[in-house]
Amino acid sequence: MRVAPSLSRGSRTNRLAPLLGGALGLALMLGSAFAQTPAKPFSRDDLGTAGAAMEERLKREITLPANVEASRLIAAGDAALGRNDPRAALPLANQAVLAAPNNPAAWRLMARVARAITPRDWRERYDMQERAVNAAYLAYQRSRSKEDEATSLGLLGQIFEWREMWRPALTAYRISLETNANPTIRTAYEALREKRGFRLSEHQVDADAASPRACFTFTEPLARGRVDFSPYVAVSGRGDFAVVAEDQQICVDGLRHGERYAIVLRQGIPSAIPGESLLKNADYEIYVRDRTPSVRASGKTYVLPRSGQQGVPLISVNTDKVSVRVLRIGDRNLINTVRSSEFMEQIESSQLDRIVKETGQQVWRGTMDVKNELNKDVTTGFPVTEATGKLEPGVYLITAQPGEFKTESGATPSPDVEVDGDGSAIQLATQWFVVSDLGLTAFSGRDGVHVLVRSLATAQPVADTEIRLLARNNEILGTVKTDAKGHARFDAGLSRGEGGMAPGLVTAQLKDDYGFLDLQQTAFDLTDRGVTGRVAPTGLDAFLYAERGVYRPGETVYVSTLLRDARGTAVSNLPLTLVVRRPDGMEYRRTVVADQGAGGRSLSVPLLSGVPVGTWRISAYSDPKRPAIGE
Repeated sequence: MRVAPSLSRGSRTNRLAPLLGGALGLALMLGSAFAQTPAKPFSRDDLGTAGAAMEERLKREITLPANVEASRLIAAGDAALGRNDPRAALPLANQAVLAAPNNPAAWRLMARVARAITPRDWRERYDMQERAVNAAYLAYQRSRSKEDEATSLGLLGQIFEWREMWRPALTAYRISLETNANPTIRTAYEALREKRGFRLSEHQVDADAASPRACFTFTEPLARGRVDFSPYVAVSGRGDFAVVAEDQQICVDGLRHGERYAIVLRQGIPSAIPGESLLKNADYEIYVRDRTPSVRASGKTYVLPRSGQQGVPLISVNTDKVSVRVLRIGDRNLINTVRSSEFMEQIESSQLDRIVKETGQQVWRGTMDVKNELNKDVTTGFPVTEATGKLEPGVYLITAQPGEFKTESGATPSPDVEVDGDGSAIQLATQWFVVSDLGLTAFSGRDGVHVLVRSLATAQPVADTEIRLLARNNEILGTVKTDAKGHARFDAGLSRGEGGMAPGLVTAQLKDDYGFLDLQQTAFDLTDRGVTGRVAPTGLDAFLYAERGVYRPGETVYVSTLLRDARGTAVSNLPLTLVVRRPDGMEYRRTVVADQGAGGRSLSVPLLSGVPVGTWRISAYSDPKRPAIGE
């Protein structure tokens, strides 16, 4: 639930209306007229705030002489600038903006003076840079004529360019020229646009992909909406081409390895910046080289069937040999490995060396011959059991890289870590795996943790399998064997541990077969879709929701709550304590709500007019001394 700032104070107006009568009506009409005044095209809240702060500081620090005229101060300041004496012009500019704060010429004088001063140190340089920008912005905001606006914006653009703030400078120049086509500003705008405007910044060819492509990156986002960029791209060469545009890139798909292409990006490619497009054609001669020799694993599947298993598939490109290492992490280090960020991920050679030295052991190392088809993916099964022999309990990983294990001298290297020529660690193709025929399923109930074991080959229950329940801290909570139905149960008390003693992993072993199951994963793995799923509740479960997500101070939030048990059955006749907390964590309201039928409850939460904005939270408690059962 999010509370947004209120935009009105209608209740106060209603209370004051009988007292103010016609005067209030006049004030409201005047306010409405001002509200309808169109905002200026160039608006920056940060510069407006900084300018107001600078003006207040000048009022405190500068004493304005009596009977001073702003026009004379501005003329004297211009004369000092003409003599190349900006320091003499600075106090005149300070007095001019105080004498006539709504005169844009006074603020323009201050901006030009601050820009012209040669600073004595970095503090003065920073102060003059900020003063120049803020004064030029105030000159623009306080201009009342189109001519003054154009002049002030042109000066602001020049100061932005002086500060190397390229995009604001281009915007200020463009809006100034839309009002008044000043030749000097036009020249500055076109020169800056050619150097710093919408243009091509780089290009790259993805030659290592199975279907290579060339991508061209621009300095600004491309025009959005239904824009066909194909007419702006010309390609000569062999291939079935497709032009794809996204964000700041235009890509040409359908290229072929070993071919040369001439690609022209034509003038006029539209950008998302108003009035800016590619100024001139860009010609590229591109050669798509052959793919770099590489090896990768086929996927994240880590349980390989014991029967019919032909090996761990490795996909190689443009190599006839693959260097392979097989590591084993033992049963006692299993839970730490499964819960680590490395599990199921690709690892670097430095991580591989740490595994060998600290948590595991190398069981095989060698070179495997593979078929080599130019620029094509070749899948080869690495025969695990033939290479390693009997597989001991634990989790295994295979790392692979193209070519043989060689040092600069050509001999087999003694170190365990492979590095690139520049000394950096190599990213290795990695496949984590367990070779097993034991398919495990686990679930928690009121009577404990249940584990079911079936054969992956036949789907039949597997009896007499030793099942161990491990805690998060690697303690063995219990050991049981499956019955004839492949079922094993651990007492409920073992599943109620907290912290390090909470159940973390189940392992299964039958003779030389071994498998494991992580109990802390969600039932359905949705990580590839950006979510991890919801942990199944073990007791009371409250679901809270509001009728919408955003409110304003002074409104009322209507909250509904559904209370269910672990089986999804409605829980009646149980009062719930609902606690509403503000964005700062302070408690706003605490209410005990009785069941209103079928485990449902509703609550109205009026928000006072002055409440803080931000994200509010509502929590439900069956016992206020215990953790929340819903939020």
